[in-house]
Amino acid sequence: MQSKISAFFKSSSSSSASASASASVSHPKPLPHDNDDPLTTWENTKHHVFITYTKKTRPNPKTASSSSSPSTATAITGTTVVKNKKRSYAQVHLDFGQSDFLLRTCSTCGFNFTPGDLDGEKSHNDFHKCYTQGIPFRGWSNERVLMMPTLKTDRIVLVLDTDPPAHRNKVEDVVRMMEIELGTGWILHQICKVYLFISQHRIVGCLVAEPIKEAFKVISSFTGHSDIGKKRETKSTTLQFGSIVFQREVKKRAVSANNSDVMELGGAIFCEDKAVAGVCGIRAVWVTPSNRRKHIAVHMLDAVRKSFCAGSALERTQLAFSQPTSSGKALASSYTGTGSFLVYKADKTVVDREKGTQQTTHTLITD
Repeated sequence: MQSKISAFFKSSSSSSASASASASVSHPKPLPHDNDDPLTTWENTKHHVFITYTKKTRPNPKTASSSSSPSTATAITGTTVVKNKKRSYAQVHLDFGQSDFLLRTCSTCGFNFTPGDLDGEKSHNDFHKCYTQGIPFRGWSNERVLMMPTLKTDRIVLVLDTDPPAHRNKVEDVVRMMEIELGTGWILHQICKVYLFISQHRIVGCLVAEPIKEAFKVISSFTGHSDIGKKRETKSTTLQFGSIVFQREVKKRAVSANNSDVMELGGAIFCEDKAVAGVCGIRAVWVTPSNRRKHIAVHMLDAVRKSFCAGSALERTQLAFSQPTSSGKALASSYTGTGSFLVYKADKTVVDREKGTQQTTHTLITD
């Protein structure tokens, strides 16, 4: 019995040594002999353990980084891991009852867009840039450029209703920008002359002029109210804390109308009843917000005076203004040098290009 036990351990150790020596070689099971007893046969068939070792090589990082394929697969215990896989992220919005959750209106250009919508934000950025900095303009082969000695790199282009469709379409794009501040449906009609101010390949200013027959002179002084030009009563306010007394005096002066100011009450402009002969009416003037205070409107008004009437130049006081805003009043008064500049009643002419019809309405001259 002892010999069998020794033979068992000897056979197991020799089998383990031979298995470790050759890792990839598998030994076949020994066949039982006819003269062996049942115990020996059971030991030879059931208690032989074969261990197989597989050597794995680690990947070289330099070789992996220099591989031409953008994505590599590594096998780890039967699992495939794909590297360099881009993750996709989704924008999430939380609705807490905010008023501008779906649509937001830009306070500068008035464009409506949805925050977080890439297409909507891109459209808003493009429109905002065109509104504040000007509409891109590459130029035309047959431009009607007005020669102005005061302009060196910039230029003024005159566009008429008889010009090619590409010219008129560009004017309509500019008019849409103007309508954001000046209102819709009245700026442009068929007999208007449009002056475009071009600077750095962008349209930064536009002036619309039309021929008129009569105008009215603004009243620069008004005597209907006795409180004009007089000081109001002085109101004193006294605050006392123990022995310390604080006293404040506030003096308010009413708006005075002199020769250089335009008299306006309730947003209306008062003018004389008697009409005078008119030649040129300034229907609308507009400059992009980022290019204001650069005398662009003055250059366009000079171009109108020199080119509106063929063969003769108009005086500054011969220009009449329509529906002036607060900025328009300041421009008209500064350009003509007097508060008694000319104004006229503009016709709101809405042109339906599909039907070819026009509707004309008269408007009051108010702010």
